[in-house]
Amino acid sequence: MVDFYRNDPQCRVLVRDPGGGMSVAEPTWEKSRNLQGEEVMRPVVRLELNGKPCWFTRIKPESKSTSMIIRPRAGWRALKDYLNGMEDVRQGGMRKHRWDVYICTTAEPEYAVEAWRLLDPESSIFNRDAELVNKRMLCVSHPAKKDLLNVLRWEKAYVDMLEHPGQQSPYIVTQELRALRSDPQTAALSVVVDDRLDVWDEASRKAVLQVMPFHPYKEAAVLDMGPAAAGADAYQAAQDSEQELMRVVGTLREVRSKLYQELDMYIKPDVHRLVNQGVAEGLHAMPFEILQPVTSMAMLLAGTAQQPPAALGQTEKEDRASDLRLLANDQTMARAVAPEGASAVGPGTTGLSPAAAAAAAVPAGAKLVSDPRKRKAAEAAAAAAAIVAELQE
Repeated sequence: MVDFYRNDPQCRVLVRDPGGGMSVAEPTWEKSRNLQGEEVMRPVVRLELNGKPCWFTRIKPESKSTSMIIRPRAGWRALKDYLNGMEDVRQGGMRKHRWDVYICTTAEPEYAVEAWRLLDPESSIFNRDAELVNKRMLCVSHPAKKDLLNVLRWEKAYVDMLEHPGQQSPYIVTQELRALRSDPQTAALSVVVDDRLDVWDEASRKAVLQVMPFHPYKEAAVLDMGPAAAGADAYQAAQDSEQELMRVVGTLREVRSKLYQELDMYIKPDVHRLVNQGVAEGLHAMPFEILQPVTSMAMLLAGTAQQPPAALGQTEKEDRASDLRLLANDQTMARAVAPEGASAVGPGTTGLSPAAAAAAAVPAGAKLVSDPRKRKAAEAAAAAAAIVAELQE
């Protein structure tokens, strides 16, 4: 499916029918905008694979190298409805604006903007006009660290750079400026949702609500294999991953509720007292120095009742090593070609990785037909080749 799509000049997707046959899904051409705000048309194929959405598109329709595949994570709809206030409407209430949403990514800007368009086609979280996207989305080039203060200041920095091109905006927090601060602090009322801590600067990490990495193909394979074949821990981790965005919703709801409870109990009475005493006369805003400090989101996150999954915090290397779908596939290949009673790993493969060892043990031209999954894959490949040949005639 993926190889066919990436190589098809018409941006079509090869799809397996319920009866086992193959068909071709044609794209729908949708209006989008490039980084300059110009309207462009992009091909989009929206499919349901095993009951879960999967979207295909290309940034530049004529360039196969710009192909994109988007797999929304389970719970995205619930998180979006919480952020945009639609959950209030569904419950018969008024739509509430609870959080200002910003995006910080290491992806290329055009990819990030198009991915966000597909995730929020209604522009329900923030208006997706070109100017606002540029103000709310900060793309950081590797190996620079993400910085929460720069994310929140980017809206002002973007406008400042337009007014003063070629000059360093004073709103951008550089490493030199951070070094001058004895106790670097981050924004007290902000929460960062990310699956990695190491991509953020040290001061921002306290505000990170870390989630499990999302590996859709691996998790689908583990859930399909079951706890007996995949292992109880891996199976539980895959189940937990499907609930991660619901944990994010619960955590955001909890910390926001605690913050406003604190404001009602302590800050509001202090403000009323100072106003009644005449202290606030002549002030355009209440100086926070004379009020009790509110508990930061970092401290609220540390005390949340939402329990993180046991597998949270795996490193990227550990995630790759624990891809059971690939490892099981390697072992199946090795068993399929090994003589009965012989080791699946042949001579000369000692010290290789499981994938390399399995590849070394497979003779050239061997037919892996003993595994039913391999047999189905071969049949699907043959059907796809026939369709491709027919399309090319």
